[in-house]
Amino acid sequence: MMKLTAGGNGAIGCWLLVAPLVFDAPATGRWNDVLVGAAIAVGAGYNCARAARRRSMSVLSTGVVTLLGCWLVIAPFALGLEGPALWNDVVSGTVVAGIGSYNTYVAAAAHPGSSFRMTAE
Repeated sequence: MMKLTAGGNGAIGCWLLVAPLVFDAPATGRWNDVLVGAAIAVGAGYNCARAARRRSMSVLSTGVVTLLGCWLVIAPFALGLEGPALWNDVVSGTVVAGIGSYNTYVAAAAHPGSSFRMTAE
């Protein structure tokens, strides 16, 4: 399951690299999508490779991917995007943040020495 969720975020990161070619967005929106998409693809790819080797995911990497997803939800409004480019970032960011937060939860729970607390205990 973890390989699938990390791979899904990686695929969305790759989509964000290509999306500026599809949607007519201003230069700031294009660069934002390219840079954030590349960072998401690298972070999610790293975790997908760890999951494929049956190792636990990196809490730091999954956390950064989650924060980048949250940024994608906010960025179109901060950068003044409109139309399909705005909705592409909002939807992509929502999915990345949701999957990333799940991955962060699982990764933190898998590290016995982490400061993560299980609230159901």
